Amino acid sequence: MYYPIQIPFMLNQDFTQNMKYAETSASKCGGFGICFWEMQSLNDIELSVKNVIVADGCIDIVVAFDERQIGFSGKSKTDFNYQIVTPARIRLMPGAFHQLTGLPSSAAMDTFLPIETVFDDFDCDQFFSLPFELAKAHFAEYVSSKTRDKTPDIFTTLFHSLSENAPAATSELYKSLHFSPRQCQRLFSKHYGITPKMVLSIVRFQRCLRMLISPRSKTADVSNTTGYYDQPHFIKDFKRNIGITPSELIRIYGN
Repeated sequence: MYYPIQIPFMLNQDFTQNMKYAETSASKCGGFGICFWEMQSLNDIELSVKNVIVADGCIDIVVAFDERQIGFSGKSKTDFNYQIVTPARIRLMPGAFHQLTGLPSSAAMDTFLPIETVFDDFDCDQFFSLPFELAKAHFAEYVSSKTRDKTPDIFTTLFHSLSENAPAATSELYKSLHFSPRQCQRLFSKHYGITPKMVLSIVRFQRCLRMLISPRSKTADVSNTTGYYDQPHFIKDFKRNIGITPSELIRIYGN
């Protein structure tokens, strides 16, 4: 099952001293949502902290409650200078944005797309007039209502199968999906807002990440298991995604 890990906040001392991160289940979203998550300041003062957001193929519904902003946003590549101001989100499955809205995922990738421009039945004034805890419950119910009686299609479920058995090259991906390279490029742009090559890079990296934070992990074992051609390629790709090497992650996470 594809459940992307966002752990850079654990590597940021500023964050751990001043912010709290929590995830809860999005099971009521019928396979379209991965989790609800939020960040809260541990201090009474308004605080802005820089963080690293790893590209995971997902487009989230982002709520910045104090700023009265709610909308869709995703990252096509890792953002090493993301400015966090205590947001709450639902992390949607890759492909869910297009299936639920009919819009190309590129419309919400590397930008912020206000929810009212997508769903005209969402009342922002009512939402932001509620106390925070009631607003969270209202938000969860609204998202669930949008997924009710819908079944995730092959693109919304594709990351699940790829996370278990990702092809080593895009040519193998095209063959397994029975699409030409041109068709696959077009369909991935519409459903995910990223290229097939980037999709494979994301699922391979996420599998490596999960293995590396498990007990007694070894860099060489991980690179061999997840299909990298050689150790330098693995280290370079890993550092591009998270900013540190696999060995550095093992040392930091182990502490």
